[in-house]
Amino acid sequence: MKLRHRSAVPRAFTLIELLVVIAILALLVGILLPAIAEARKVGRRVQCESNLRQFGIAVINYGSDFQDRIASFTEGTGAQGAAQQAWNILIELTGHPDYFGAVPSAWIPHILYSHLVLNAYLQQRLPERMVACTEDRLRLRWQDNYEVFETAFVTPIERPGPPSAERWPFSSSYQIVPAAFAPADVGDSIYQAIGDDHNQYMVNRAAKFGNRKLGDVDFASQKVLYFDSQARHFSKRQQFFAYESSRAPVLFFDNSVRTVRTADANRGFYPPNPTSLQTTRVRYAPEGGQGGWESPPLNGQDSQLMQASYYQWTRAGLKGVDVNGGEVRARPLPAN
Repeated sequence: MKLRHRSAVPRAFTLIELLVVIAILALLVGILLPAIAEARKVGRRVQCESNLRQFGIAVINYGSDFQDRIASFTEGTGAQGAAQQAWNILIELTGHPDYFGAVPSAWIPHILYSHLVLNAYLQQRLPERMVACTEDRLRLRWQDNYEVFETAFVTPIERPGPPSAERWPFSSSYQIVPAAFAPADVGDSIYQAIGDDHNQYMVNRAAKFGNRKLGDVDFASQKVLYFDSQARHFSKRQQFFAYESSRAPVLFFDNSVRTVRTADANRGFYPPNPTSLQTTRVRYAPEGGQGGWESPPLNGQDSQLMQASYYQWTRAGLKGVDVNGGEVRARPLPAN
């Protein structure tokens, strides 16, 4: 009886086996990719929360060193003195004086540039990634290319950039609440908005801003200090924070960072008439309309009347409450 010897040639995969392996790999990739994408998204949100927490630590340490004051521009009187101080910080911390032209006129730097005071306090080099949300990709691109900003990007106001356009790459995603730098709280005309647009603020430009203190805050764990006007982390596309469907991390005066659903926040007051009890509304009119640097309104138009302003215009200012619940503290927690 003859014994058959097995061939020394290895057996190859059949086409069916190969297709099965490819199908299994495709299935695994289909399962893993969304999980990886979600993990990256969560990681960016955690980093954003860390950015806000660093702001909070810096504000509390600044107050410890400067007689309990909330970090704000303090040079001179009025908006022009603050603009000069902000411009000086930009020149010093970038180490690039030739890049900047004349100080912008009619510029109130407190909203998108209040962080410059903290950058100077921390002696940080500009541009600084901490001031931009990790999902604010446009602003991060501005930072990376600030030296060619006016030629590489459409300016935020969608026309050839004025001499002051070079400040935009150093703006922040996070806004400080107006109560933190306004000379007076509700009832004083200085604290009114120019109109009902979401990005208009002070009437009296000659007033001395700043000089507010952390001790002026009665409910530190319920009063917002910094927030992003764009909700970027919890929806498919970013949207203005005042939509009730918006959710975003916010920094409170007690240095806690919590995700707040706008619908759960108190409604604030009506800026052109601070003492009125009428519906608190604000018109969301992003700069440049459709295609501007802010997200377009959800109604598909260039602007939309919102029925509440929330913690952008907290009723009672620093004495007020933005989010109910939580432990009430008379003073902010220490940094550590």
